[in-house]
Amino acid sequence: MYDHHELCHDLLQNINALDTLEIFPSRIHNNGTGLFAKHVIPEGSEIFRSTPLVACVADGRQAITCDYCFASKATNFNGVDNMRPKYAVVTILEISLCMQCGACGYCSMDCYMKAWEKYHQFECNALNQFPTAGYWIRMLWRVLAMHKQGAFSEQEWRALRHLWGHRGQNPFGISSHTIVTIAMDAKTLMQSELGDETIQDLYCKILSSDMAMKLPGEESYGGMLDLVGSLINHSCDPNAVVFFERGQLRLQSLKPIHAGDEITQTCADLKAGVFMRRRELWARSSFVCNCVRCVAEDMLISVLSINRGFSTNAFADTEIKIVNLRNHVFTNNIYTADQVEATLDGLTRAIFPTRPWPDTLKPIGIMKFLLARLYISSNNHRQAAMHALQGCLSSTHRSGPEWVNSLHVFLLYLEQFIVALGAAQVDILGLRNFRYFFNGLLNELVVQVNKVYGIDTRYTTAIVTWYSNALSTMEPPLPGQQGFSYTFGSAQEGILRWAGVDKEMGFILSIAGG
Repeated sequence: MYDHHELCHDLLQNINALDTLEIFPSRIHNNGTGLFAKHVIPEGSEIFRSTPLVACVADGRQAITCDYCFASKATNFNGVDNMRPKYAVVTILEISLCMQCGACGYCSMDCYMKAWEKYHQFECNALNQFPTAGYWIRMLWRVLAMHKQGAFSEQEWRALRHLWGHRGQNPFGISSHTIVTIAMDAKTLMQSELGDETIQDLYCKILSSDMAMKLPGEESYGGMLDLVGSLINHSCDPNAVVFFERGQLRLQSLKPIHAGDEITQTCADLKAGVFMRRRELWARSSFVCNCVRCVAEDMLISVLSINRGFSTNAFADTEIKIVNLRNHVFTNNIYTADQVEATLDGLTRAIFPTRPWPDTLKPIGIMKFLLARLYISSNNHRQAAMHALQGCLSSTHRSGPEWVNSLHVFLLYLEQFIVALGAAQVDILGLRNFRYFFNGLLNELVVQVNKVYGIDTRYTTAIVTWYSNALSTMEPPLPGQQGFSYTFGSAQEGILRWAGVDKEMGFILSIAGG
């Protein structure tokens, strides 16, 4: 797309970004297009907002999310069952399914009528025949319906046709035969006048360029195609984050971006290790990430393999088994923490037979959080808090959405542990120490959330409200006040020792006080 200068100019003009952004050949993705900074962009700055060209609710969320404005009945942040704090700013809506197809939900008659006029009148019959059609297929139907309705401008259609993805790439390993079949069925159902090959290309573009419609602190509501957002290439060490808020895609800088730098986002799960991320990226877009983060993780595993006598292939296989164990436990709520720890121990011993799996080596962090979840389900708040702390501090990248998520989830477990301690009148290490520790980290969460997502998101408002409510019960010194740094440091030292965590892995507060 980068060589179509007028089109690139118009795309940036539509999001009021002509003064800040440029579209050039990507330095990351061979033969691809990239988005570049025209001037210095400070850390924590909003880069642009955009209304996605097409968006679609994820599988299984049709009854709780409006398929036009995407307001949702979802009632928790971070997906921690039964741990939604009272401060969460959530509007409970009634979502009514379409009376004809029963496959799309809407929060109001106004949203239903707007969706009907824009695309739903053409997709409704197909959804009535195939109500369980998968999300990507529904997205293709919607694109064809919007094209049939004339919802795309000439410029939007040209840009859509230039997005990454085409026949022959077979994203996610989907066979050419399957792509052809899906395209033919879509053409028939939508009564589209587009050619077979054009529809096949559109489906491949959806598979390759689809972006998660993820609100800060919440699970993905679905997916979207955004003409400028789709130009942001992947890095596992991204300098920006894409999220969805109030019907718009937003792009926020995670670190200082210099003039001429390519803007990057992550399309992979950064809680996974480098081998898992590379598998995921290769399956999606035949892309191998060689960012600073991936190279460093790869080198660390290579050094460990030499020193500890295991093969990197064996390590990669074990990582897959650990992640599969986690996923199996999540979907089958029948396992105890002891059972999972025993199984995990057997897997890790295949790589490290004489020593524990290193504390900061992925994917141990996600397993620590899984164990915390299992312990909390049996009301063992002490072990839940310990394992959540270990999981949180296993991260060596302590900034960005991944860190915000880990810190938030840990604080939910810690808060419940503190409540349980107070109720039981048990003074392990001193209840005040845990409260000072909690206060400092909750303040740090406020700092990090503001930096990552800005001040006007629903999630930021919830976290700030949590902290404001907690302030009324805090004993001095408060975060930022004289003496808090010493108080927090002393409390943290004892708590890390209690949880079996090396003090070198401890938290460093952005605002501590003298």
